[in-house]
Amino acid sequence: MRGPAARCPVCAARLPGAGGPWCAACLRRRPRIGRCVAAFDYAFPGDALVQVFKGQGRLALARALGALMASAWRRQAVAAQVVLVPVPASAAALRRRGFNPAAELASVVAQCQGLPLCRLGLRRTRQRVQQRGLGRRARWRGLRGLFQADACLAGRDVVLVDDVVTTGATAHAAAVALRRAGARCVGVLAAARTPAPGWHNTV
Repeated sequence: MRGPAARCPVCAARLPGAGGPWCAACLRRRPRIGRCVAAFDYAFPGDALVQVFKGQGRLALARALGALMASAWRRQAVAAQVVLVPVPASAAALRRRGFNPAAELASVVAQCQGLPLCRLGLRRTRQRVQQRGLGRRARWRGLRGLFQADACLAGRDVVLVDDVVTTGATAHAAAVALRRAGARCVGVLAAARTPAPGWHNTV
């Protein structure tokens, strides 16, 4: 991530110069995640990498994106004793792509950092409605009760892995499920964070 702007520790959104420690969205509705770390903003040129990786099935790019995520993880000096859990893809997305982008990225980060990976730590209880084009409030409503976590994660510190964080609604829904299963602390590691309107990835 380029530029001197501070980041919200909860969702990794850029903060205005005169803002407080959290962004306005997290102040209004605090997600159930402890911290979000992203390698770069979902803006040129990083967004092109993500689009090619997901849209064209260029699995070789998972190594590059995962390495960037691992580097961002190390820079944040996040606690090391965690379990990585990828956000599960929908059945429709799996049929379309043939793979789960979050799981591929989590596998690379696990190798880079020597962390345990629980690929099936989360499962979907139903198929969600299409989120693209929806506002923050609609996204949050549509994701309630979407996930169920495995009981093996009880008492563990978990880091969710996803390709892109947009509003934080998916991470929140997953974190709620993990905490219900007994997970102690839930963070998020993503390749990219979608900037809020008006922000650009410039120096």
